[in-house]
Amino acid sequence: MVMHAAPPTIDPARFAREESHVTGVLALDQLPRLADVLFDHEGSVTYEVAGYTTGNGQPALHVRVGVNLGLLCQRCLERLPLQFDAERDLVLVAGEGEIAAGDEEDDDIDTIPGVASLDLLDLIEQEVVLSLPMAPRHAENGCMAQPIAVAVTVPDSPFSALAGLKSPPAGAKTH
Repeated sequence: MVMHAAPPTIDPARFAREESHVTGVLALDQLPRLADVLFDHEGSVTYEVAGYTTGNGQPALHVRVGVNLGLLCQRCLERLPLQFDAERDLVLVAGEGEIAAGDEEDDDIDTIPGVASLDLLDLIEQEVVLSLPMAPRHAENGCMAQPIAVAVTVPDSPFSALAGLKSPPAGAKTH
């Protein structure tokens, strides 16, 4: 297995001001929050993070991930291959008041609190997790599992013995 270096921890404001850029490839076992939904560890995540400054002078990050992995199909419990790209712009803001105000402006841009240190591995993992389907399934006729015909026998009810007590035995006299 090829070893993939984890992305660095950055100062996001400086990264944006300097218009820095980092790319790489991650093995799926480097993303522990995916472990519960993966069918296997075949695949990878490519990433690209670029810093820039918005028109308002705010530091921002453009995050792009390319995902190729196998999920556990919730219908047949077999491997569901999934491949997609996701992109997001994250604007760094000073306080929570600015986060709330920024959310109303543009649906394509998200705001996050400006922090002194940002772990890019954690950020990339969050982007992948947020992009996954909630209940992954093959297309309607795409599942490998076939319905199994099961013969079901219905046992006699325990009360059927009581029915025999209601009627008198054959040849008995009734008063």
